[in-house]
Amino acid sequence: MSFVYITEDGAYIKKRGGNFVVGQGTQDVMEIPEAVLDGLVIIDTVQVSSRAMVEFLRLGVPVTWLSRTGAFFGRLESTRHVDVFRQEQQVLQKGGPFYLALAKKCIAGKIHNQLTILRRYNRYAESDTVQEAMRQIAANFKHIPEVQRIEELMGYEGIAARLYFHALGELVPKEFAFSKRSKRPPLDPFNAMLSLGYTLLMYEVYTALGNEGLHPYFGFLHTLKNHHPALASDLMEEWRAVIVDSMALSLVNHHEIKLEHFEKAEDGQPGIFLTREGRAIFLRAYEKKMRTKNQYVEGVHSYRHSLAHQITQYAQALMATNVDMYEPLWLH
Repeated sequence: MSFVYITEDGAYIKKRGGNFVVGQGTQDVMEIPEAVLDGLVIIDTVQVSSRAMVEFLRLGVPVTWLSRTGAFFGRLESTRHVDVFRQEQQVLQKGGPFYLALAKKCIAGKIHNQLTILRRYNRYAESDTVQEAMRQIAANFKHIPEVQRIEELMGYEGIAARLYFHALGELVPKEFAFSKRSKRPPLDPFNAMLSLGYTLLMYEVYTALGNEGLHPYFGFLHTLKNHHPALASDLMEEWRAVIVDSMALSLVNHHEIKLEHFEKAEDGQPGIFLTREGRAIFLRAYEKKMRTKNQYVEGVHSYRHSLAHQITQYAQALMATNVDMYEPLWLH
């Protein structure tokens, strides 16, 4: 089971028998059996036939549309999994002790995983800057159990994030060096990869939330606001470093992605983005990562399966209002 990414401008998708057919111009390029398709991500201008759309809805296959720069346009998804009782519980728990305890667990997992990534890569770099950042992050981490308010927790998370990204910029080849996180738009090549990776990961979580009947816009950590799937943002936090950051580091350190795979935004606007070729390399690496086996969550499974398992854990903990039923991803 897997996700498929369609990135060619002018491509089309149609349904033929038990397969989805992807083509370009008048030429069919590949056929995808409906039984193996978990989700579809469309980048740029792609035509989708009405029959294919109906079949995506019937099968419960979500379709996500992104711009060539990774901006989110929208989704096509079935509502057959909606669970109004779970969604009611999401609202009822807002501001209560269950959400605070859960938020502390998720942020602790996120910061621990960031520290683990820095420690792994600094074994070879032996950077004093990274070592000092790790010391400060660890000191910051110790305050999390004492936190009494979400706002206070996010303050510690923000401090850790600034230290982490500054250190991460020390662990990449010089041509990819950066000092801080930049987004909307990303201002350097490494941040361009992070932005696209985080967008893909968010809608990976979004899909898993929908499968559990949960509302992706009612979260427990990030502030509620229109057009922002807060719960997807919340539950992806502990996965960012594990999936996206580590993958981006690997791509540049192994020279799979080079500076030639990036371009400036069109029309003189600020921003650096992956070229079509660079995007194809990145998407292949991302899908490979999501299919990679790990032993962090309930046995040996792919990262995609492990992430879905975490969302199931969240749903169960929510309905029982028992935070002990949720264990964040914890790298070792």
